[in-house]
Amino acid sequence: MSLARLGQGREAEVFAWADGYVLKLFWPEFSQADAELEAQLTQQVWLLGVPSPRVVDVLEFEGRWGLVLEWIRGVPLTDYIQSNPERLRFAAQMLGALHRQLHSKAAGHLPSQRRHLIQRIQTCRLPEAERAALLQHLERLPDGTALCHGDFHPENVLVGEEGVFVVDWPSAMRGNPLADIARTTLLVMYSELPPDLPAREEILRQREVFYRTYLEHYQNFSGLNLTELQAWMPIVAAARLRENIPDEEPRLMQLIQEGLQKSDASA
Repeated sequence: MSLARLGQGREAEVFAWADGYVLKLFWPEFSQADAELEAQLTQQVWLLGVPSPRVVDVLEFEGRWGLVLEWIRGVPLTDYIQSNPERLRFAAQMLGALHRQLHSKAAGHLPSQRRHLIQRIQTCRLPEAERAALLQHLERLPDGTALCHGDFHPENVLVGEEGVFVVDWPSAMRGNPLADIARTTLLVMYSELPPDLPAREEILRQREVFYRTYLEHYQNFSGLNLTELQAWMPIVAAARLRENIPDEEPRLMQLIQEGLQKSDASA
């Protein structure tokens, strides 16, 4: 059976499945349990009223596990901007408002963000003393019960005729919105761009404008005190180390060292 592929990422490929549905087919290293967990999380998020796809099935296809999802017809926010660069500020405002919408949902039944971060720090490639210092730093940061995406960035936001939707929920959890914003900060501001990327310097400049606009719009909607945002950066940077992206590691190490120095100074 031949399917039309719509896209792919680090965890899965997405295919047109049936009228109104897509198949998110995980790479072979992902198990039935992985697929069922993501299906459960995605469905719980949908039931909270978040603009996200509805799960209709978990199945095995040609030796790989996948989810059958409602087809959200739209383009990633990055493509939306690239098709008309004048949309950049508006797109950033949409991202801020949407992130705030997620965080307004109580998600006490979802996995713990704190437990997730502890596990990532305990198993990342850092000396034992630094891991201990990060865990001690995390103990001083407040917990929360808000819905957090865990990987909220423009590629996981689809813009279409029916509105704006958030996709890819394998890291959905309950926790502190500031930790979720710190993860977005890391992805938007510090993800490594290829050195030969056309107009690389312009993109670097524009992403700073995009990020500032996103953060300002989030704060305008929420009134959240963002003074503790920087305190979460070494925590999410250490968690990011577990994803083994070599080009990003020098910057992640810098964020960890700077964060621990500030933590020591304020302790």
